[in-house]
Amino acid sequence: MRRIVGTLVGLMLAGLSPAWSAGGFALPFDSVGASGMGFAGVDAADYDPGAAVRNPALHGLALESGLASGAHFAHLSTQFEGEAVREGTDGSTISGGNSGRSGRVDAPIPDWTWTRRLNERVAVGATLAAPYGTSQHRDADWKGRYNAIDTVIRGIELTPGAAWQMTPRIRVGAGLRLHWFDFQYSNDVDLGAVVQREVQARTGVDLVTPACLVAGEDALPGKYDFRHRAEASRFAAAWQAGLRVALTDRLAAGMSYLAPIEHGLDGEATRQRLGWTVEEFENDPCFLTTRTALLATGGSFEDEVVALVRAATTDTGFGLTLTLPETLSSGVTWSGERWTFAGSLRWTRWSRFDEVVIRFDNATPTIRRQLGFQDAYLVALGLRYRLNERWTLSTGVAGESAAVSDANRSASSADAGRLYLTGGFSWVVNERRTVDFSTGVLRSREGEVDDLDPMTGNRVTGRYQPLTLLWFGLRMRWRM
Repeated sequence: MRRIVGTLVGLMLAGLSPAWSAGGFALPFDSVGASGMGFAGVDAADYDPGAAVRNPALHGLALESGLASGAHFAHLSTQFEGEAVREGTDGSTISGGNSGRSGRVDAPIPDWTWTRRLNERVAVGATLAAPYGTSQHRDADWKGRYNAIDTVIRGIELTPGAAWQMTPRIRVGAGLRLHWFDFQYSNDVDLGAVVQREVQARTGVDLVTPACLVAGEDALPGKYDFRHRAEASRFAAAWQAGLRVALTDRLAAGMSYLAPIEHGLDGEATRQRLGWTVEEFENDPCFLTTRTALLATGGSFEDEVVALVRAATTDTGFGLTLTLPETLSSGVTWSGERWTFAGSLRWTRWSRFDEVVIRFDNATPTIRRQLGFQDAYLVALGLRYRLNERWTLSTGVAGESAAVSDANRSASSADAGRLYLTGGFSWVVNERRTVDFSTGVLRSREGEVDDLDPMTGNRVTGRYQPLTLLWFGLRMRWRM
């Protein structure tokens, strides 16, 4: 039973991995100009300085020298409906509501670009964006609390880069991705269910339930819960590259590649026992026959169970290794006198994000969690219409597939295929300043959940109602 610490801590952090899915924490807001067109054509756009956040070949194209500064503001909401049962132990129903509060993105999502053209062929620049982020807050007593309660993820990225006009029609660029990633996460742990299943696995028979019945005690599942909170952060660097080709005077195509980013996150895990002490656990009559069985086989209940439970419910440091996936994106634009039509196809290799490795400062063995993610695709179409020299309107539509299939969806993840509908405008205030605005809505399909935890035997079934994300973006451009 000495593996109980590894089992418990693995259970604490297991809920993190399903929440890290395409819909869970990847943000599509490259720039205010792009989000007003449904993210279409961003890799080829010569009208949006913020497009350089994805394709560094675009530095110095829409804005020869200047600054674009703004942000997106977003709110997401969804609701779980279903039930949770301790299927692997006493068959009781796990009490609680259907998740309660909706999620949100707490902080503004930055859209900042500085660019400067050094000469007719070379331009340099830098962008600041947040490609990852979410803030999901659920009621502490909801029925899926053993999967997750709060999940807060932030990923801020500074990208310096340079562009080179290689030929009159071909432009290339490259840049660094300087990425800061941090998360906060909490869930409850059904320690009673874990211990009962561990005892049964060791002895080959359920010694706990009959002892509880004889003593008139409550069953172990749900009796010794504790709350686990984890926080970790890390800086890492990667690279990106892009290409833009002017096929004709009106038609252009672009492509960009964002390399994967490997993070080794270091953090602290805190644990709070919910209304019980280790002494109460040690003296619980439910363990009377367990003590006898361990003693008969040369074991010790105090050493093999109590000491390890004490360690598993004590604060400790940990490290988490993960790799954020690469993205390959392409775009095309056609510009007329007043109309601009755009399209995009984007591939994100979420299947790379197949494993989370967790290390601990104490003697807890390393935990490896398989995720079962799949690649995600985004297809977008958008258009712009220039009303006059000062006003331009935009709109767009995009569809994106989920990185989590119905079979692999956790009770902590509402990720499903989604549709974006967007609109926006640009207003030329004067020859040096331009205001960009965008707004839109994301709507996902329902997400079916059938989540059986092999460590506790707890099963959560039901569905997430379609997720809704509402946003608007505002940006000012200064020409220098």
